[in-house]
Amino acid sequence: MTATRSRREEKHYKGSLHRSRNDGCPFCAITAGSNQLVEDGTAHKVIRNIFPYSLWDGQRVIDHLMVVPKKHTDSLSSLKSREKTEYVDILSKYESRGYNVYARAPQSTSKSVLHQHTHLIKLSGKTPRFVLLLRRPYIRILSR
Repeated sequence: MTATRSRREEKHYKGSLHRSRNDGCPFCAITAGSNQLVEDGTAHKVIRNIFPYSLWDGQRVIDHLMVVPKKHTDSLSSLKSREKTEYVDILSKYESRGYNVYARAPQSTSKSVLHQHTHLIKLSGKTPRFVLLLRRPYIRILSR
């Protein structure tokens, strides 16, 4: 796995994450009228990731959205049948638009927000000719 965020992006993300843990769930706080809200379904919302990955699968990320259940849950298994159907319909729509789909399991130690969310990641289609990663959080040097 390559570094998904640069060192500066990761530092900003970690600082914001610490603040949001004290204020409640950052995903539950996104409601109609928010500039993060892209699509509002019955049981799910599609939101813009304000801390998007800049690299994924060795390519530059050009758009990073997330599908989030409206009810606070850490697992897809807690969704009702109709909610699961809407979830798959949303994923199918964005997959057909060229987005990659990625989610972590509830027990993942890498999951930073405990509200279930699925990443929708659109890539540039261009792989940098050179990527140098130094130390975690990574310093990255990219070349085309």
